[in-house]
Amino acid sequence: MKKNFPAFLRCLCCLCALLCTALFFGCALTKHMALDALSDSLAGADKKGKAVKPKAPENSLMPVLTGESDPVLMGDFFPTALKLYEIMAAQNPDHQGLSVMTGSLYVMYANAFVQTPADMLDASQYVLQAEEQKRAKLHYLRGRSYALRALELRYPGFTAALLSGSLDTAAGYIAKLQLADVAAAYWAGAGWLGAFSADPLDTQALKTLPCAVALLEKAAELDPDYNNGAVWDALTAFYAAAPAEFGGDMERARFASAQAFRVSKGETPGPYITYATALCVPQQDAEGFKANLKKALAINPDSRPQERLSVTIAQKKALWLLQHVDDYFIQWD
Repeated sequence: MKKNFPAFLRCLCCLCALLCTALFFGCALTKHMALDALSDSLAGADKKGKAVKPKAPENSLMPVLTGESDPVLMGDFFPTALKLYEIMAAQNPDHQGLSVMTGSLYVMYANAFVQTPADMLDASQYVLQAEEQKRAKLHYLRGRSYALRALELRYPGFTAALLSGSLDTAAGYIAKLQLADVAAAYWAGAGWLGAFSADPLDTQALKTLPCAVALLEKAAELDPDYNNGAVWDALTAFYAAAPAEFGGDMERARFASAQAFRVSKGETPGPYITYATALCVPQQDAEGFKANLKKALAINPDSRPQERLSVTIAQKKALWLLQHVDDYFIQWD
């Protein structure tokens, strides 16, 4: 961690230097060039959303964040990072890569640092839990908005079409998506479903879910291996939990789960946790539930240093689920 920290300091220094340069010269062209250069660096993608590889991988910002092993430290820092990215996105609203990155950070924050801790609160803290779920929904939707902004820049009318809730209207726009759009599509869809999971009584959101799922399905079609199977993991949870009239289907859930395991090669805890909660609980398979959670806990967070933070947070959830197994299964005496 000490080895990588200077990279983050260099990034912040770069931010100050470039902004000061732009202000000093007072030239629109210079300012835009400086903003674009910094936005490319922060987003890991250019103005058109094309991935940009850092000249020196060890100086990349994201591994400093995602490789952290202390969730409390990152939970305290994350809001600062979010506002930094939001400030940059406000200054450079046409930068698609920055919009997607900002959206992804909001979705990650909502899931890892708001909703997941809220889910683990004691039942006696139901008021606090409701407040935190409301916050999670807010941040999920903010993340969705940023991701959709990138797609709107590429395909004008995209956002209104999907938010209409009409699959017929949305289908034409979703069909236009290309491989370069997968990240934006995934984070928009993940934020969408995440917001609904935080507030499942939102009937207006319920009407638009088919469009969110269609967006994720298109992402899976274009890049089945994206983000270590994250698309399949999200689809597994949806197919298993949703009513049939809104796209729920246990067979599709099992297929999506198998794809998540295929892509992740069993090296990430997410698919095990999703299988336990989405497939084992409805079937009242307590042994399968415990077995999958134990597999999630057996993964070494250091085996994939760039994903250490997400693994650590997921394993904390897996341990909590194991400790509360009786809350999910009927015990027949």
